[in-house]
Amino acid sequence: MSAAGDRAEERPNARERELWLAACEAARTKVYRGLIAMGASRSDAEDALQDALEAAVRVKSPATKPEGWLFVVAIRGWRRHRWRARIFHPLEVARHAASRSDRDGEIDMLVELAKLPERQRAVLVARHVLGLSQNETATALAMAPGTVGSIGHRAIRALRERLGE
Repeated sequence: MSAAGDRAEERPNARERELWLAACEAARTKVYRGLIAMGASRSDAEDALQDALEAAVRVKSPATKPEGWLFVVAIRGWRRHRWRARIFHPLEVARHAASRSDRDGEIDMLVELAKLPERQRAVLVARHVLGLSQNETATALAMAPGTVGSIGHRAIRALRERLGE
């Protein structure tokens, strides 16, 4: 096959691209909720989601699960932003942490979810907010399917204990 034929296989045709972008747009609300559940503020979630949608426009070969792809790209962007904020604005982070400790008495699912380790939150959000299967979650988060199951089980058990169920 010629080099031009190889390049044609790499790039999706116009119809595939249109379907990919439509699927990414349809996943917008789920991914936004997932970012909020992971602990992102509303503005950070909106920014990370917008950056992920811009990356979806530039992607050369669309993934099979737009929700998972968009979630992973948005989470990575949010994490990068969060690390930069911690490095360049330490007083802002300390003030934010102090305001969170005021809410410790509330029995609220999002507050308890935010207290879980990041891996546990990521698994719960991917499985229960985005609706990804165990294998899809494993692929999206680069872990073994058994690890996803174990982490998810421990996270749910911890939430039930904290919420008194």
